[in-house]
Amino acid sequence: MKERVDVALVQMNPTWLDPEKNLERILSFVEKIQKGKGVDLIVFPELANTGYVKGRDQNFGREYIKKAERIPGPFTDALCAISRKHGLHLVVGLCELHPEIPATLYNSAVLIDPKGDIVGIHHKLHIPAEEHHYFYPGSTTDVYKTDLGTLGLAICYDAIFPELPRILSLKGAEIICAVFNGPKFPPYDRFVHIATTRAYENRNYFILCNRVGKEDVEFGGGSMVAGPDGQILAQTQGEEEEVIYATLHQDKILEARAFLPTFVERRPELYGAIVERF
Repeated sequence: MKERVDVALVQMNPTWLDPEKNLERILSFVEKIQKGKGVDLIVFPELANTGYVKGRDQNFGREYIKKAERIPGPFTDALCAISRKHGLHLVVGLCELHPEIPATLYNSAVLIDPKGDIVGIHHKLHIPAEEHHYFYPGSTTDVYKTDLGTLGLAICYDAIFPELPRILSLKGAEIICAVFNGPKFPPYDRFVHIATTRAYENRNYFILCNRVGKEDVEFGGGSMVAGPDGQILAQTQGEEEEVIYATLHQDKILEARAFLPTFVERRPELYGAIVERF
């Protein structure tokens, strides 16, 4: 990992079924961040181009599919251009049209590098509730070597399963970026538990970027960055649009793994039940 990585999380409120407006706002956020503080990595929420889905509804579903596009496509072309312009990494959650099967979607997260290249696409692995009517599940657990370090991606419900962050970490991930569309419901501190636990148990950085606003459900915000010792480095203050910043230090990973070498002390020969279906 690079000695120092400056990151920004954009807790935004996407406009339902309006990718053009959402793209305009994403680009505006990037411009403001880079003209102000300036960072190495900016993370946006899940489904930032289209907004979230609703319950089983053929009319909504038809319009939702119409708003999706393939990757690469015009939406990601614009993201690549602004990444190249500012020399930064971007992680954005997107509704992606399946590359082969018409009218079929992936819930995706894309990683773009400072050259404007798409270096990674993660397809959500764990598909909950009403999302089953819309999204094809992914099947890969890749990590991506970048100038910042080795990055892993997760999407919302993926992070509830400790297996994915652990696999990404075993493959070398030093920073895990998890994009969310998490609803508002008590306890509101559940994201604190997710982010700090995932960071602590893997001794790396866990970035959780949620959205706000209201569609069929109300979204609760609570975006944050947790460090390898489980401490919160930055956290949004409420349920409004907000940009937060954090600095990630390589030394903190080295210190955490030297103090508590969880990977050295694993006992994988005892963990077979994890991959059994009961």
